[in-house]
Amino acid sequence: MLMKKLLKNNPYVQSPTWPAVERLIADISIADTYYQRGDKRATQDLERVVHKHRAWIASCVDLTGFDYCYATAGATEALNAWRLSDSRPWQMLEGDYQWPNMLTGDGEVVNAIVDDKVLYISNPQCATGNFVSNDFLEDVDVPVILDCAYLGATPNKKITVPKNTEQIMFSFSKGWGLIGQRCGLVYTKEPHPVLDPLQKVECWNYSIPKIVEAIIDNFEPDTMYNHFRSTQLELCNKYNVTPSDTYFIATSTDDYYEIRRRNRKEARLCLTPLIKK
Repeated sequence: MLMKKLLKNNPYVQSPTWPAVERLIADISIADTYYQRGDKRATQDLERVVHKHRAWIASCVDLTGFDYCYATAGATEALNAWRLSDSRPWQMLEGDYQWPNMLTGDGEVVNAIVDDKVLYISNPQCATGNFVSNDFLEDVDVPVILDCAYLGATPNKKITVPKNTEQIMFSFSKGWGLIGQRCGLVYTKEPHPVLDPLQKVECWNYSIPKIVEAIIDNFEPDTMYNHFRSTQLELCNKYNVTPSDTYFIATSTDDYYEIRRRNRKEARLCLTPLIKK
């Protein structure tokens, strides 16, 4: 009963840490990134990592046409930069990630997509940790900001990128337990109005590419999912909840978890406090 209360009362969702990742990150020296801005070593690092990442994530996301990429402090910084620079009306599906609307408070929460507004959407979905139907995404015809922060915590699956997608955001915080490291990449079709000027003067955290490169050189996108999946299934069976596509998330329509509902009757539950390393 104590564990059920923990599932019910924990409002946060974050991934567990794993010693194999902890040891890998511990071997990275920040001193190795004491570059002078303008000598292009930071740019060379980032370009190398972006080239590797495109190939590494290709089994999940086709990045063709997204010619620009920027290092960010997780998906959060990418969202901050988007909201700072985009004044167009926008929308988000019920239960989706609340942070963009907390920033500006001007997003419309919808159950069905409105034709004349930019769509922010997370995939896998923040509301449940599950993948959005590719059939649904193929029919999306509005400009899209696509948040793929939970990739890296899921099985490999090819997801549809809506045809009018403008930005695709990736994070290594959620899937790899790097909550404090804040590592991410955002791909765009056009130069980013906020991040591009900063990139031209090599103004980003130079440790981000080092950490991302260590992850993609040593693990596959579904490594964490495969490692923790059996534990997720055991916990879900024990507490009679439904495993999500994201390994540290479960869902339930049980009224007991009503406080955790994000989308109609479906509650999102974080399994991380129950997972032992």
